[in-house]
Amino acid sequence: MKYFLVHAHHEPKSFNGALTQRASAAITDAGHEVTVSDLFAMDFDPTSDRRNFATTADSHYLKQQVEERLASEMGGFAPEIESEITKLEACDALIFQFPLWWFGMPAILKGWCDRVLAMGRVYGEGKWYENGIGAGKRALVSLTTGGPEAMYSPDGLNPPMSEILKPINHGVFWFNGFTPVKPFITWGPARMSDDERAAQLDAYARHVLSIQQLPTLPCLPSSEFDPKQGFRDTRTRFHVAWQIADGAAPKAETREAERTALDEWRRSGVLVDSWIAKDHRRGGMTLRVTDHAEVDRLLATLPLADMLRFDTVEIEP
Repeated sequence: MKYFLVHAHHEPKSFNGALTQRASAAITDAGHEVTVSDLFAMDFDPTSDRRNFATTADSHYLKQQVEERLASEMGGFAPEIESEITKLEACDALIFQFPLWWFGMPAILKGWCDRVLAMGRVYGEGKWYENGIGAGKRALVSLTTGGPEAMYSPDGLNPPMSEILKPINHGVFWFNGFTPVKPFITWGPARMSDDERAAQLDAYARHVLSIQQLPTLPCLPSSEFDPKQGFRDTRTRFHVAWQIADGAAPKAETREAERTALDEWRRSGVLVDSWIAKDHRRGGMTLRVTDHAEVDRLLATLPLADMLRFDTVEIEP
């Protein structure tokens, strides 16, 4: 298996550097191949302009997608771009390693995406989502934060991490066919003890090596969206409010089975979002399905179905 790790931290002795070093060693020790693009060490230029190309479609007006198409046809990418595209094409698993800066990836990594993910060679002409260059391959975000995990929880001061990472997991990985998997997040390594950081490195090595078994994030296929309607969803969305019946007392194992079922719905794109009250006896969810009959069928399969009362309404597009 071939891993491609794109590393974006300016300090080699940082914890991000330690994560990349540990992942690389673990991958190699397990008998796999790893290629690392250390963007700062490479002095990678994040600015996207005519330096991306050795060919020219229009010398008077720079339209990047036009130039990318020509370069794709003529083999006209600059050597540093051609090298990165080749690494991307060859890999079986893609990893982004970076510190969270201003609720996103560092500029050098964003610039890598801007320059390397070229129309024609990487995406375009029907080559996107499930038909993208990364089809059948997996992609992972590993990042560090300055703040604690609670700060990025649904009731934390900052946006939830799932929202922050959506432009990467959906807009970079899944858009190009790579299936995004559960990210690896080191919450505030600067505040950890040496033992805690060592344990985190061990956990990351295991995480990287299990990339094929990690839970995947929702990946809705483009085939379920109608291009004649501006790629509007062909499925209908329903809001389902639920409440545990008076006197019912679900066992812990039944609640766990319920969570497992909902996680599977979420990964498959059926469950769009959900909420639950603090008393854990009321909640709601938004389902993306064909019709009302499918809602009823799905709800009947839930482990807690016999204990729940449902109220379902169709959501207007």
